Amino acid sequence: MLAALLLAIAPPQPAPIICNETFRDLPRHRDVKVRIRVPPGSGTAPVILYSHGLGGTLDTGTHWVEAWAAAGFFVVNIDHPGSDARAVEKDGPAAASTPAELLQRAYDVSFVLDALAERAKAKGCQLDRADLNHVGMAGHSFGAELTFAVAGQSFGGKRAELREPRIDAAIGLSAAPPLAHVISDKASYRFVTIPVMTVAGSRDFVPLTVTRPRDRIRPFHAMPPGGKYLLWLDGASHSNTDGWGMPRIHPIVIRATTLFWRWTLMGDTGAKAELDAGDPALGPKDRFEVR
Repeated sequence: MLAALLLAIAPPQPAPIICNETFRDLPRHRDVKVRIRVPPGSGTAPVILYSHGLGGTLDTGTHWVEAWAAAGFFVVNIDHPGSDARAVEKDGPAAASTPAELLQRAYDVSFVLDALAERAKAKGCQLDRADLNHVGMAGHSFGAELTFAVAGQSFGGKRAELREPRIDAAIGLSAAPPLAHVISDKASYRFVTIPVMTVAGSRDFVPLTVTRPRDRIRPFHAMPPGGKYLLWLDGASHSNTDGWGMPRIHPIVIRATTLFWRWTLMGDTGAKAELDAGDPALGPKDRFEVR
C-alpha cells in the first residue's frame, strides 16, 4: 500500500525529446531520414543507432528505442532509402535486400555518425549531447545483418569490409548467418571482437527464406568469445523480436538490452553482473548464454 501511494504521488519523469530530421548526403545524392531521441538532462549521453529490417520505417523498434532513451541513451533510428517500406512496396523485397543495399546501409551508419559530429542542432534536438566516444549499434533482421557488418563481420574477404570503428558494442535481433557456400561462420565472424548480444526466438523465421530459427543462434557461437550474449526466447517470432506480438518478451528484451548498453557504453560493472546473472522471468525453454 505504501509503495503504491508513493508511486501515485511521485512526480512524473521527464520524457525524452524527439526530433525527426533529414540529413543530406551530398556525395551520394541521398537523403537519410532519422528520428532522434534525446534523454532528459543536460549532459552528454552514449549514442545508440537503430536500423530497421527490410521494409521498415522510423517507427520500427519503438519498444526498444523508447526504453533505451528513457534509460539515459541518445537514440537514433535510421531510415534506409532503397530498403525501407517505400522501396519494398515499389521494387519488391528481392531488389531491396541485395549486397549493394547492405553497402549503402553501412554508408548510412557512418554518414549519420559524421552528421551528429558536425551539427549542433536538429529541429530542437541538441546534437552536441551525443557522446560519440561511446556508440552502440542495434538492428532487426536486415538491420541486424547490417549491425553485425559494421561490428566487423566479413563477407568473403580476409578482413571486415564494412566495419565502422566507432561502434563499441552491438545488438542483433533476428540476424541471419552467411550462406555456407560463400564463407564459413567462423571465418565470417572472426573479426567481431566487440561485445555483442544476439536475440532470436524459436519461431523466428520468414516465409520464402532458407534461414531457420536455430540458424539465428549461429552468429553467437561463431564470434570470438568475450562479451558475447545470446537471448533465445521460446515462442518468439520474427516480428516479436522487433517489438510486436507476444507481450511476454518485451520486458525480458528491454531489461537484457538495457543492462548490456549500461555495461558496454556507460562502464557500469554492476549492470554487467546483473546481466550475467540472467533474468528470473525467463521460462524453462528460453535460453540465456554468455561467452
